[in-house]
Amino acid sequence: MTKRRKFNKTFVYILLIFLTIVMIMPFAWMVATSFKLPSEVNTWPPSWKTNSFASKREVQVDVNAGQTTSVVGISLREALSFVSKKAEGLSLTVKSDPIIRGTMTIPLKSARYSHNLERSEFEKFLSLLDYKGSFNTSDPELFFEEVFQFYKTGATPYFKRDNFFERLFRKLEFFKEYIDTLYTFGIERISDKSEKERFENFLVSNIEKLEKIQSSLEPFKAGVELILSDDEISQVRDVLNSLKELKYDGNNEISYDYNENLGGLLEIYNDVDLYVRTSTFFQEIQNEAVNEDIVVKNITDKEKRANLLEAVGDIKDYELFVEIVNKTPIEKIVEEFSKALDYEIIERYGLPTSDAVSLKTLVGSLLNVMYQNNFEPERYVDKPFDKIIEDLDSKVGFNLSYSSARGRLLAYKEDYKEKFDKIFSDLFMVNLELQKVREKFDKAVYSWRIIKAPEFVNAVTIKGGKNIQIELENVAPVYFIDDNIKSVHITFSPSEVFKNIFQNYVDAWNAAPFGRYYYNTVLVAVVTTVLELIISALAAYAFSWMNFPGKGILFSSFLATMMVPGEVLLVPNFITVSKFGWIDTYYALIIPWIVSVFSIFLMRQHFLSLPSELFDAAKIDGCSHWRFLWQIVAPLSKPVMITTALLKFVGSWNAFLWVLIVTNSPKYRTLSVGLQAFSSEVGTRYNQLMAAATFSILPVVLIFLFTQKYFVRGIARTGLK
Repeated sequence: MTKRRKFNKTFVYILLIFLTIVMIMPFAWMVATSFKLPSEVNTWPPSWKTNSFASKREVQVDVNAGQTTSVVGISLREALSFVSKKAEGLSLTVKSDPIIRGTMTIPLKSARYSHNLERSEFEKFLSLLDYKGSFNTSDPELFFEEVFQFYKTGATPYFKRDNFFERLFRKLEFFKEYIDTLYTFGIERISDKSEKERFENFLVSNIEKLEKIQSSLEPFKAGVELILSDDEISQVRDVLNSLKELKYDGNNEISYDYNENLGGLLEIYNDVDLYVRTSTFFQEIQNEAVNEDIVVKNITDKEKRANLLEAVGDIKDYELFVEIVNKTPIEKIVEEFSKALDYEIIERYGLPTSDAVSLKTLVGSLLNVMYQNNFEPERYVDKPFDKIIEDLDSKVGFNLSYSSARGRLLAYKEDYKEKFDKIFSDLFMVNLELQKVREKFDKAVYSWRIIKAPEFVNAVTIKGGKNIQIELENVAPVYFIDDNIKSVHITFSPSEVFKNIFQNYVDAWNAAPFGRYYYNTVLVAVVTTVLELIISALAAYAFSWMNFPGKGILFSSFLATMMVPGEVLLVPNFITVSKFGWIDTYYALIIPWIVSVFSIFLMRQHFLSLPSELFDAAKIDGCSHWRFLWQIVAPLSKPVMITTALLKFVGSWNAFLWVLIVTNSPKYRTLSVGLQAFSSEVGTRYNQLMAAATFSILPVVLIFLFTQKYFVRGIARTGLK
């Protein structure tokens, strides 16, 4: 019997431990996910580990020469006046997790490059080419950049393995079918018998050659890399070189048509040959080697602000800019400066906001057209609108963007008459000033401090953690795109590792106004809890210690309402709240939830367990019902009241559906609704969502840990007599 008890006891303990683990596991997984890097969230199989705790990291990158500025990562207000310009430099696109901080090493040591390629040498190379494609040959570096971008580094590279071989094999099969058709039907058109026999043998041998070419190319289809390597391309060129042997040098009734069809295959050979020749020449002219790697480190927020103020010291509205820099989060400085300039224009000319925004956008479009057509907008700052339009009309051909902007600006000119030239001039300068600030902002704020680098490296900037831009001087960036830069190395100090660990929490907090959400959640939860405690205590006291007609029926009716699902009451409650005009107010979040039948029932049951002698003694001493409730019953009922408060507080804290229905703006929304900020049609940022969920439920968990003894005691005593 003793052994049986020990076994049962052991089994119960094991079962409890197992159930505890099962219940804690989702919370533990949520916390673990909140520390993960973006690339680790969707990995399979799932892992508890994360590189956020690592002191070093290898980050995969793709290399490109030059990049055009875009509207990615800027506000709508900035995008409306955005002016697109070409940014020169070596661009590394981060393929994995964004780079935010640390000491980064870009492996450039031993990379080959050339300072100045002689034009005569380039011309000599071009003269040796049978096929030049449609690439720009006016500048050697531009030619190399276009060639490499088209064939290997562009968005849809010519030598993307699956596409290239699908295209090549399709043409090979087509040509084989064409030869078969000629052999079966077309050869009869040849009148000369000896020519007919010669051409017939030629076609048979070509079928064999094509099959040999296909079998030689087959191994290249299954490669490790998505893009063909230079060695593979060179080998493919050697195989395709035998296509020249397929050209017929004789003359008959169908030979011209045959050679024309062969041209489709030779086009592929020409492209492959052009790339191989260009790549070989490109390697030969790189006669210098980089003597060291690039090592850079991120700068502090204080340094970024100081750099920014120094960089824009010559702008017209410098004092206004300084004021904005000192009081605005760094990522919103340009947007706030843009708002301030807009407000000045609106106030100065009494413009409607919609007209000011529209005019600013149109002027921005005009500036884009000017940059695209090699105008220098700075020279037109003091020129009237008509002069600018006249010069643009003389140089710009058909341009839909320009025609649209021009037409709408002329319409505004009719509306504003004499004021228009002044408005246009001010907006023209504002757009130029914003463009200058934005350029300086990118360099000052996203720049990393250079610890060591080759002498031709001027600056290194990292925008959004995803784009590394290396500004070079007197060295074309195209020379480094063939140096096999696949990754950059990052090391972290202990303090940086700590920041990496909690980066998701910082990003999650900044992704939405969580400070406001926290305030709303605490306010609503505390007020509803306090009001419910007061109302429930009063009602429970009445049902337990007071006698009045219909007491039992009324209490039963109260309990019956607990059988009605809450979802059924959503629509009636919403209609009621709408009639009162409480939509998007605290009233709608608080008033409907300050009465709980369950809380009244819970307190009543506990009040009934108190000795009736207490009430009799209090009554003899002249104690009123109100005083007896708050000075005797309430202190003795502390466990159940804390239990009621805890249940209500948790319920209010986690409320989602009702808050979502009755609020329209972030001003009144709570944490549970705010978690939607991490989900969109594009996808869900699970690591940030889990971080936000963790800091959202943390207060409730802490409250429960400190009040659990009262919670257990309150539940345990509720039903005792």
